[in-house]
Amino acid sequence: MTNTIIDPKAAAWPASLAAATILGSWALACIFPFAAMATIAALTMSRRAGLATVSAIWAANQFVGFFILSFPWDAQALGHGLAILGCTLAGFAVARFVAGRMEVGSALRSATSLVAAFAVYLALMRAYAQFGGGAENFTLEINTAVAVNDAIWFAGLMALRFILSAVTGEKPLARA
Repeated sequence: MTNTIIDPKAAAWPASLAAATILGSWALACIFPFAAMATIAALTMSRRAGLATVSAIWAANQFVGFFILSFPWDAQALGHGLAILGCTLAGFAVARFVAGRMEVGSALRSATSLVAAFAVYLALMRAYAQFGGGAENFTLEINTAVAVNDAIWFAGLMALRFILSAVTGEKPLARA
């Protein structure tokens, strides 16, 4: 058996995302920025680490929702939870695809990846809501508020990523 020591510098970014997820899920519940988190993972992590992170973010959000915020344990809530996971993973895949076709480190790459991930996430969630319930919640006003929320979270977490990268010496953005 080998002793593996976790490098605190390498753990700073995942720990920051974990803290943001728990606090954000508790504070925002239904408007948690899944597309922003999927894009951040796509831009800053390897495919494997990104998929694991996105899945862990979803699981933490669902834990907070069901066990702390008392989401109902019914078919609609459980179905929406699973739909969120699928839509977030699709957003991650689209963000990686878009980012892979643009220059690493460009602001346009980050913004375009976020817009693409958000569009896919929202379209798939709306499609699910058509038969899973909640389609009435996809108004222009609500969609705009969710988009602004995702953009703010994205900007804040990317700023944090650049600060942590300066401290740890890691590259802030990964090649997709």
